[in-house]
Amino acid sequence: MQIKKALLIVLSLFLSSQVSLYAQDKLVLTVEQSVQYALEKNPELRVAEKEVAKARAGVWEATSGLLPQINGYANLQHAWDIQQQTIPNFLKPMLGPLVDMIPELKGMPDYVTMSFGLENTLVYGATLTQPLFLGGAGISGVQMASAGKRAAEQNLESKRQTLIYQTASAFYACLLAQELVAVQEKALSQAQANLDVVAKKYDVGAASGFDKMRAEVEVANLKPQVISARNNLQTARTGLRTVLGLERQTAIEVQGALRFEEDEFGNQPLDSFLKSALQARPEILVMKEQLQISNKGVALARSNFMPKLLFQTDYSYMAMKNDLKFNQNEFSKGFTSALSLQIPLFTSFKNSKQYQKARLDQKIMIDTEKQVYDGIVADAEVSYNKFQEARQKYTAAVESVDLAQEALRLANLMYAEGANTQLDVLSSQLALNQARLNYVSSLYEYQMARYQIRKAVGGLKSVL
Repeated sequence: MQIKKALLIVLSLFLSSQVSLYAQDKLVLTVEQSVQYALEKNPELRVAEKEVAKARAGVWEATSGLLPQINGYANLQHAWDIQQQTIPNFLKPMLGPLVDMIPELKGMPDYVTMSFGLENTLVYGATLTQPLFLGGAGISGVQMASAGKRAAEQNLESKRQTLIYQTASAFYACLLAQELVAVQEKALSQAQANLDVVAKKYDVGAASGFDKMRAEVEVANLKPQVISARNNLQTARTGLRTVLGLERQTAIEVQGALRFEEDEFGNQPLDSFLKSALQARPEILVMKEQLQISNKGVALARSNFMPKLLFQTDYSYMAMKNDLKFNQNEFSKGFTSALSLQIPLFTSFKNSKQYQKARLDQKIMIDTEKQVYDGIVADAEVSYNKFQEARQKYTAAVESVDLAQEALRLANLMYAEGANTQLDVLSSQLALNQARLNYVSSLYEYQMARYQIRKAVGGLKSVL
């Protein structure tokens, strides 16, 4: 007996440690924690953040085209064969008067061949280039890059709000599934309690076999619904794990409750709501920046027809030797400055076609802008109407639950007194179960409508 007790104690300790270990491994999440986890881990959001950083670097890149550029250089040149040039013998006419005195001067050639330069030439220095006029290309490039940066920032905000909505939707879907499991289990419990009452009355002859059979059928019908509700809960948890990027083996549990809260958008007129959506929706702001980019693209293409004026100055040192033993005192200094005017005369129609493409891009963006505006207005109106519908459905669901509970109480009481039939009780139970399902679903729809209506106006900054 002592050995058996010791084995039981060891077994119980082992089982408790396993249960504790399971509890520790389970990830318990609130809606705030879920959204925070998604914002930190979502790869699409990380890509959008890098796009913003890239766009900011693009602004500096475009601005650099207006600023002076200083480049240092060094060039070592070795001549394997020094080129020779034939030039007139300028000494012969100069020495002509001395021919009588020096007869050998008559034999001087008219032309001589000479080599210029030494084997090695070393040049080093720095060049400064400052654009003075680029035909508007420099300013347009900076404005395009700035608009691109703002568009990337708004695109990031759009993805952030979408991720918050998706995460909240997955989280509240888990809460809804938990509530539906509770409703179905409670309905099964009530059906089982009703079956117990009917069975007792049947045993004393106060209920018919048909009543007992109907009560048993009701219990049997509810069991598959409980199984489906539990499976839907597991499916909802899988969806939340997917949004958060968790491993499939990660056990999760959500903490929170579906509840009704009055919302500031409840009394806002539709026209005012649509106006807010067109002013603050990230997609609208992105489209405005893209239209700005297309406009500046036309200006940039137009600048190709304009002359360009550049200022350049060069400061350098040069030395020439037949070996590589250069000394600083052997270098000669050079310092030059120049203005360069570039006038495009013929570019094989390249500039005109670029300008034509830029104008077409601008027209395409104008048409796209209208599509985006119309889509956002439609989405905002649907979100507004959905929110109003969810509020009304919640109010109706609260009333129906109260009425169904009272109806079931009266049906049970009257059946116990023999004033009605088992069919009345089962009908009341069915009505109450449906009312509870509608109530839970209305809470979920209302909560998600609150998120959707904020996303529709670009105001979904955090959890609610």
